[in-house]
Amino acid sequence: MSEEKYPIEIFILDRIRLGARKDEIKEQVLAVGWSEDEFDFSYAQALKDFGIPTPEENSRARFSKKTTTLEVVLNLFSFILLGVVAFALGTLYLEIIDKYFPDLIVDNKSSSSYQSRSQVSISAVHYSMASLIIAFPLFFFVMRMWLRKFRKDEGRVESKLTKWITYLVLLVTSIIIVGDLISILFTFFQGEMSMRFFLKALIFLIIAGIIFGFYFFERKMVQYKSDIPQQTFPFFSLGVLSLIVVGIVLGFFATGSPKTERMRTLDDQRSENLSSLSSCILDYSEKYKRLPEDLLAMQESSSFRYCSSSMKDPETGEWYEYTIKKEPENITTEGVYELCAFFSLASDDSLGDSSYGYNTSQLWYTHSSGRVCFSQRVPFEKTIPSQEAPLSLPPSPSPYVPE
Repeated sequence: MSEEKYPIEIFILDRIRLGARKDEIKEQVLAVGWSEDEFDFSYAQALKDFGIPTPEENSRARFSKKTTTLEVVLNLFSFILLGVVAFALGTLYLEIIDKYFPDLIVDNKSSSSYQSRSQVSISAVHYSMASLIIAFPLFFFVMRMWLRKFRKDEGRVESKLTKWITYLVLLVTSIIIVGDLISILFTFFQGEMSMRFFLKALIFLIIAGIIFGFYFFERKMVQYKSDIPQQTFPFFSLGVLSLIVVGIVLGFFATGSPKTERMRTLDDQRSENLSSLSSCILDYSEKYKRLPEDLLAMQESSSFRYCSSSMKDPETGEWYEYTIKKEPENITTEGVYELCAFFSLASDDSLGDSSYGYNTSQLWYTHSSGRVCFSQRVPFEKTIPSQEAPLSLPPSPSPYVPE
């Protein structure tokens, strides 16, 4: 290989001997048309001619410091925390978007059962908030320790395992970003863009973008030993912290305080009790061909003692109100009874259709706050001659709230 020196190498070497700084030499070289790559290569050659030794494999191994087992474990732990934070943050914002930007088609399909979808959302929001409060501070301190080791000790070398996992994270986030952008454009071209879809796609893009940007700079500092400004990583931490704080605040607005959630849970238990108690009354009526005189009479029956757990309010321990409104007679084939309970909050679908029939499950989960009574029919076998037609009773009113 020729040892001939190019003019740019000679010039750079002369400037180095005169004590010129690298940035001054670079500015002069670029000003006359040389590229940055040509300057970097020539500058390295000039430094070798100046007498600076090049590293050899044995000397590099002597000066470098491998990460300890503890540091590797902490770094792997940080990836687990990263997954928890990313999943919780995405779930939190997706549920908030579903709350404030409802989709009538999706929500109508999910509300076919008596348990409304908002109850599932509340659990998801609370679990996400708890995960973020615990996982993000741990992730912050673990990554701070990891980055500080490489910033203070430039000779430290990471393990191949953590290196490949980091690149796997970069690959996954890159795929998410590209796929998210494609989905946004496709939906826009199809003319189906809605605010709900746009916000959800934006959340995926922001979370994936933050993760990709963070580990992009982490690679530059840890693997390529680039001089990254110290404000870079705190900037990412502050951005994520802002997203978490805003999400938690919106989560409390969407679901209410812990006190409100306790009241909602107790109301759900009351609805469960009334629904179970209604089934018990129906079974009792089918067995004895009459309505029970009171709840105590049903409790004293050995066949219906299992219903005792549904007869009292879960908070106060008082019996639910049970009243017979119409006993079955020879001219009728049904009886009517009424169950009353005190609810702390109105149900989410309290304004929906709640017309009652024969032991409809939906009835007990639609209520307002305060004392609410539910009327229920119980069918009986006919006791009149077959040639006579039973009298038809007018439909009873929907559940009402007595003044």
